Amino acid sequence: MGFGYLGHYNSQIGTAPVERFFLGGTALSGFTYIAREVISLRGYPDQSLSPVSGAAAVAKYSFELRYPITLSQMTTIYGLGFFEAGKTWGAGKDINPFQVFHSTGIGLRVFLPAFGMLGIDYGWRLNDVPFAPNMPKGQFHFTIGMNIGEL
Repeated sequence: MGFGYLGHYNSQIGTAPVERFFLGGTALSGFTYIAREVISLRGYPDQSLSPVSGAAAVAKYSFELRYPITLSQMTTIYGLGFFEAGKTWGAGKDINPFQVFHSTGIGLRVFLPAFGMLGIDYGWRLNDVPFAPNMPKGQFHFTIGMNIGEL
């Protein structure tokens, strides 16, 4: 579980427009963002659960159960099932860590010493998103490394 809050020192200036939180997907959309904190939430498209300008607060809950398929020194492979929930908010007064978007899914992780950790997941979103009514119910996500998009 993880929480983040971006505050400010001067109420006349407000919260900085950089280093805001962007929630959704796995943060591998093909290009790099500068001054953005991209938080993964499998089952939803990349950065689809945050305002366009980012959010000042985020909460994310993850549960992942892994089952080893092979544990050799040359290749480690395991299957997994996951349940995730999370949401972002524009201001501190709006925070409610119990009203979040949920997703569940399955995946596979392969660790190769030459490449590192590679993964593929299929996530299903469990909630409708009011501001994106045509969002697909499920989708594939690819991951590289172990800590991309974590809070």
